[in-house]
Amino acid sequence: MSVFDKIKKMGITKYKVIDRRSIEEITLGASILATGGGGNPKIGLLWALKVLDEGKAIVMIDPEDVPDDILVACPTPLGSSIVLTEKPPKADVCTHAIAKLEHYLGQKVQALIPLECGGVASTITYAVAGELGLPIIDADGMGRAFPELQMTSWATHGVHPTPTVSCDDRMNVTVIDTKEDHLMAESIARKTSMSYGGISWIATYPMRGSDVKRTSIINSQSIAWDVGKSVLSARKEHVNPADQILTDLKEKYHLSGYKVFNGKITDIRREFGGEMQKGFSLGQLKIEGLNEDKGKVATLDFQNEWLNLIVDGQIECTTPDLIIIVDTETGEPIRTDIVKYGYRGTILLLAAQDRMRTENGIKTFGPRYFGYDLDYIPVEERQKNKVSK
Repeated sequence: MSVFDKIKKMGITKYKVIDRRSIEEITLGASILATGGGGNPKIGLLWALKVLDEGKAIVMIDPEDVPDDILVACPTPLGSSIVLTEKPPKADVCTHAIAKLEHYLGQKVQALIPLECGGVASTITYAVAGELGLPIIDADGMGRAFPELQMTSWATHGVHPTPTVSCDDRMNVTVIDTKEDHLMAESIARKTSMSYGGISWIATYPMRGSDVKRTSIINSQSIAWDVGKSVLSARKEHVNPADQILTDLKEKYHLSGYKVFNGKITDIRREFGGEMQKGFSLGQLKIEGLNEDKGKVATLDFQNEWLNLIVDGQIECTTPDLIIIVDTETGEPIRTDIVKYGYRGTILLLAAQDRMRTENGIKTFGPRYFGYDLDYIPVEERQKNKVSK
């Protein structure tokens, strides 16, 4: 049965067919929204393009059209983004994880959803959806990227990440089922990933269609798609890509963003061995201002993703709001796993979606969770206070 037959059987008549150009735009946009993390986007992109070249269809559906009773799951990598680049997956490792999850639950998965907006994590889901002939839902669990399994709007609204099936490239399988203990699930999944050599491929967050609508970051994939289109359009028209992103987000989605710093990376401090010992890329970045920001200094803390931005001692933004660095000329995202001395970037800030800003959300992925003695203040309030001063 084709994916078109499956969605017709669900009563879904509206959908978007993802072609080669579409997946390239989505990959670029998701990589930008990934806040410095998400891994190497080419890994998922090449797999998705291969799926399309084989004549398999990739189809996106709106979350509001998803039947309440169907089973949805999320295939994604877990571990160090640097190791991921060195150890890309076999083509069938994620489909194997989904099959093992179905066996454990005793029922079939009928649609897939990305864990996050991330370079590889998003597009892997598109590739697996094409391989399995399942629709992909226009939503995710973060609207950005985060380093830990429980850091989702799903978990903070009562959806459990387990059972999770974890596989490596040799098809070893670990089933993790910790019920309501989300931190234990993350701990076991992380240790499993380390045992597998620093990266694993998981099928996680089994949920009903009703849970998707109640807890997800709705239409996040469309937003990523439009961000990718914005950058490609800016290149073609020879306009500033950072400005184009902010303009289009405001016009299409009424999302306010801020361009707060232009500069050159002058120092990178990484925690040696963090990738293999903890499963994260950890450290701090220093950027010296250029042009209108000449004389200023910005520092960014990161754990796979950018967490805090401080400019000349003033806190500009903290997690879970989005800190994005794009190449000033091309609009390409500057990621924590590839950033180097001398890169020139523009820093953009975006507000996290409301489902990420609940009290439980701030407790789960706010600055204090990561060990910083900082209160979360919404980015729009920080920027308003900055202007008023």
